[in-house]
Amino acid sequence: MSRVIVSLVSEQTIPNYLFIKEIITSGDELMFISSKKMENKIDWILNELRYVDCIVDKCVFDDEDDEERWNKMIEKIKKSLNKQNKYIVNLTGGTKYMSLAVQEVFENFDSEFFYIPFPKNYLLNPMSQFDRSIPIKYRINVQEYMHVYGLKIKQKGITQSKEYTHYFFSLFTQNKFSNAEYETIDCLRDYREKNIEIKIIEEKEDEEKKRQIKGLSAFLETISFPQKDKEKLSKKETQYITGGWFEEYVYHLIKEKIDPQSIAIGVEIQHTKTTNMNDLDVVFTLGNKLFVIECKTGVGRVLLFNQIVYKASALKETLLGLPSNSYIFSLSPEDDTLAQTAKNMGTNYCDISYFNDKKKMDSLISEIIKSSYNK
Repeated sequence: MSRVIVSLVSEQTIPNYLFIKEIITSGDELMFISSKKMENKIDWILNELRYVDCIVDKCVFDDEDDEERWNKMIEKIKKSLNKQNKYIVNLTGGTKYMSLAVQEVFENFDSEFFYIPFPKNYLLNPMSQFDRSIPIKYRINVQEYMHVYGLKIKQKGITQSKEYTHYFFSLFTQNKFSNAEYETIDCLRDYREKNIEIKIIEEKEDEEKKRQIKGLSAFLETISFPQKDKEKLSKKETQYITGGWFEEYVYHLIKEKIDPQSIAIGVEIQHTKTTNMNDLDVVFTLGNKLFVIECKTGVGRVLLFNQIVYKASALKETLLGLPSNSYIFSLSPEDDTLAQTAKNMGTNYCDISYFNDKKKMDSLISEIIKSSYNK
């Protein structure tokens, strides 16, 4: 007799992955029930599970309308089953009609049923005489979350020490830069987009002058910038000075205040079906939920802010799944209109007041932690 874990596949793949990771034991087999449209998601789950020696069976409704034809579904599912097996069935995914058919068939076999009220973090056993929930102990990390949604990822990592980043943060937020120094930073932003190194020696009158910035050397000395090469700024160093420092500040803040299951910074994501890349500033998982923070030192014009909000909302809906939580952290002044615009698009906007008021930031951190509880 084999023990078979059964998963119904739909848009949300995390409940399938969590259920398997939570209950699988050595020797268990896997069975996936899916429409043809969702079949590729099975591979996303299996690729991240990496159970090389595990026996896997797929019951896929090949015709587009099969999942709406009761008798056809019943017949196809029955063909895949064996009276000698013990089935552990996760009813969370699939369509409602499909889950009804699955329950209809498996009730005639040795089966136990479970359901995850996702994104809540526990299992329900509808056939048990005890009306209680079973906590999910497994905790998913950022890489797993992305991969199970069919996303490839690259991570940038930290550029400078936590201590220096806090120092740079204080310079910026306390307006310690002169107008000339702000102009130097603005000039660096042009080079950030070009993604090239910048020479610091300013005396030479040659073609390399195009990649030099007036006053840069003095500016770097004023801020005690820890360069790896005194004659040039690397691409990563330029990115840091022109805003990357804020991403790193938020990264350290989240890591210290929340202590998430996993956290990543400067994440590039690409869907397996496309070549389009999307950048995420700070990403972390807590209580099997995904949190994404877009970090902007300023949002400037309303149009720019709307673009930022739209990006966060689109990523949440099309790539990362509706249960993800998105935030925009900014050092711009308070603006109720901007906050409401973000809220209307399902995004949380946190302006400079959160960084100036410890109680306000602590309250936000408490809300994030509370949202990850098993409730």
